Amino acid sequence: MKNRSVGTFQGISNEQEMEVRWGDCDAAGIVYHARYFDLFTDGRVALFKQIGLPYQQTFHEQGIVVVVVEASCRYRKNLKPEEKYILRTTLANFGRTRMIFEYVINKYEDRSVAAEGRTVHTYVDDTGKPFDLKKKRLDLWAKLEALIKQ
Repeated sequence: MKNRSVGTFQGISNEQEMEVRWGDCDAAGIVYHARYFDLFTDGRVALFKQIGLPYQQTFHEQGIVVVVVEASCRYRKNLKPEEKYILRTTLANFGRTRMIFEYVINKYEDRSVAAEGRTVHTYVDDTGKPFDLKKKRLDLWAKLEALIKQ
């Protein structure tokens, strides 16, 4: 796996070169449709690690649970075992109560789009109550806001 952070006008992106594992595939020999959401999670975790805010330490260990409230994926082309692909994860929108991520999975060989996705997340405390990140964790808000504005 090869990671690279890319600053963009709209947010922060991370690209990972990856390879389809046999365990990601269904009986038809293609990546199982639900597995793409696991890949999206891998992309989010890698993005935060690349910007110096490891997901587990930054959120979970600080009592911030980041929950998915919406998820979608559009499947364009199949991926098969041992096929290489590029996963691009973008923090497209960062707000006080939610974050929106966008994903593009491109086949490595011809860069054609295999899948596109989007997830929307909100911040909740240990009891499941949503909160305003800027009010509850101004220090973390300031770090993320500074990174977004770069």
